[in-house]
Order: sequence, then C-alpha cells, then structure tokens
Amino acid sequence: MARPREFEPEMALSIVMDLFWRQGFEGTSMHDIERETGLKKQSLYRVFGDKRAMYLAALRHYEETEVNAALEILYGNGPARKRIGGLFKGILDAVEKNDRRGCFLCNASTDQAQLDPATQSWVKKMLSRLEAGIKEALKADMAYRENRKTRDKAAANIITVYLGLRVLVKGGSSLAMLKSTVTQTLSTI
Repeated sequence: MARPREFEPEMALSIVMDLFWRQGFEGTSMHDIERETGLKKQSLYRVFGDKRAMYLAALRHYEETEVNAALEILYGNGPARKRIGGLFKGILDAVEKNDRRGCFLCNASTDQAQLDPATQSWVKKMLSRLEAGIKEALKADMAYRENRKTRDKAAANIITVYLGLRVLVKGGSSLAMLKSTVTQTLSTI
C-alpha cells in the first residue's frame, strides 16, 4: 500500500515559483527549496522531478496565475487605455506594496532562456500570449481595430514598455519614475 502524500503540491509549487522568481535558477539551491517548502528532496523529486523540472513547473504555474491574470485584464471590458492601464496598475500596485521581484517571465528570459530550449519555449509562449492580449485590448478602440499595422506597432511598443517596467522594478527604480512612464505610455493610446 502506497503512503499518502503528506503535502499539497500546488502550495509547494507556489513556494518554488516564488524562490525561482526572486533568486533565479542558479541562485536557488535544492537546500533553499527544501527549507522554504519544509519538504525533503525525495518528496519534491517524486512529485516534480529534478531541479530543472521544478523550474519549468514554476514557469507553467506563473503562466497559469500571473500571465492569465494579466490576460483577464486585457481581454476585459472597456476602452484600450483602461485595459492597458489596468495592466500597468498591477506593476505600480506591487511596487507600492514593496514587491520588487519584477517579472518571472523577464527573469527567465535573461536567466535561462538562452541556455535551455524548454525555458525558451515557455518564455516565447508567454510573450506571444501577452502580445496577443495587448492587441486584443487595442481592438477596443476603432483606430486600432481597423488598422492592423497601427495596432501591431502600438502593441510592440506597449509590451516593450511593460516588460521594461518590470525589469526596472527589480532594479529598484523609483515609483515616481515608473508612474511617469506609465502616464506617458497611456497618453499615446
């Protein structure tokens, strides 16, 4: 008879995601994961696989939680500026709560995407989904709905600013500077 699992995998995965998000792949040791989850390596390996598999599971969990939450805003109701403003508001709210982790997607882009094809695949997928969400939000306004070229250019600019802001958050940029950038970007929509 198999022993029952003594922990909730989803809760452990959230902890693992947060560790990789804050510290990166190389900066997170199995000892860190064991300490933060309160689980032994064998239990973690049995459910998630090795450290690389845990990292990929954490990226998938980030997509299911953070990226999907961003997409809910972008695919929501209202004009383009309101939807995209909601996306930026999430960044500013995090900074106001002293959350300076930045963006796990951005971190993975610079930390592991060039070293690991599976990570690169997840990064590309999430970036593509975010860009599609921004384009969909822009379609709420007639000028973007009817002109694909204008919509594509605006979406490229917005996703660049969005990801840049997420990196600047992690780098410690001031809230005033971040707010100014958001205001300027929204004024172009």
